[in-house]
Amino acid sequence: MFVTGHGPFPTHLKRFNIRSSDSCGCGKLGNPLHYATSCLFTTSYHLTKPSADLEPLWWKRVMNNNNSRAKIKKLMHFIAENEPLLFPKDGDDN
Repeated sequence: MFVTGHGPFPTHLKRFNIRSSDSCGCGKLGNPLHYATSCLFTTSYHLTKPSADLEPLWWKRVMNNNNSRAKIKKLMHFIAENEPLLFPKDGDDN
């Protein structure tokens, strides 16, 4: 779910017109890669950001690495516990 971008991410919800914005609470594009690599609210869980051309390989390596998978799992729990901060309601978007 995290790797494919499906789930409660603003980019996914906007695609189906469930949200009017695809922004994170920090104002950047709210997709899984953003939360895993660059969101100001998730710095404790950050992984090294891949170059755009290596992103598919990067995801494969992350999912095959036990430490990276554990970090993603902790990140997913953090996201679930902090949805209002990370995914503000449409009227509260930055």
